[in-house]
Amino acid sequence: DGTEAAGTAMVLVFTAGANGARIDQITCRFASTNGATASGTSAASLIRFWINNGAVNTTASNNIFIGEVAMAATAVTALGTGVLTVNYLTLPTGGLNIPATYRIYAGSTVAAGGTNIAFAVQAIGGDY
Repeated sequence: DGTEAAGTAMVLVFTAGANGARIDQITCRFASTNGATASGTSAASLIRFWINNGAVNTTASNNIFIGEVAMAATAVTALGTGVLTVNYLTLPTGGLNIPATYRIYAGSTVAAGGTNIAFAVQAIGGDY
């Protein structure tokens, strides 16, 4: 329901500016933590996304589920072959328009696994 505390299983991905915003793309991939070399096999997980109305996300009625991205278990090596795969959240044609101060949060269903493996989520778009 999107009510986890940000910084635990939930992370703030984007906040719309004073005139609203449009998001053209949201990507998910595996990354290393703190610049350390990632290794091992990541855990399979889902990255789930919510739009928040600008109020506290720990109140379920402030959040709307917008979709999820499946992250398959992947062997990650120092060569980076496993971390180059990018997965995309399906958005409406023409982008996702969100009102002023609304936020997008993402949360994973399980930890990334492996050694020094993390999820990297990126919103591509901008404010009006």
